[in-house]
Amino acid sequence: MSKFIVLVFISVFLGACASDPKDELGYDGFNRGGETVEETLSRLREDPSVSIRNERGWTVATKESGRIIWSFTPTEHPAHPSFVKREVIEKDGSIYIDTSARCGAQKSVCDQLVQDFVELNNNVRKQMSGG
Repeated sequence: MSKFIVLVFISVFLGACASDPKDELGYDGFNRGGETVEETLSRLREDPSVSIRNERGWTVATKESGRIIWSFTPTEHPAHPSFVKREVIEKDGSIYIDTSARCGAQKSVCDQLVQDFVELNNNVRKQMSGG
């Protein structure tokens, strides 16, 4: 992660979950059409600008620039099949991590998956700021 991480923006799209507006995680979850988790991984496998590796059971796909990372849950993960996509974005001289998710589990499990990544992003930010 970049040493310039200042703030984490979370915009979450939960594929199989709906939530009340502005719940405790601060996002509006909703059903969204589009690619399934499996279709997304298949498309990324065919993209020559994406490298894919296995990391502690997770399938991690990284765009050539290193600015976009998809983390696909292992089969034994309670939220499987799901992925979390994090994209490093520069805006107004600051660096942000835009995080979105496609989750195939019930809302409480999806919420926990998102919370885990929020904590991961916050820990990286603290480490980079010397905290």
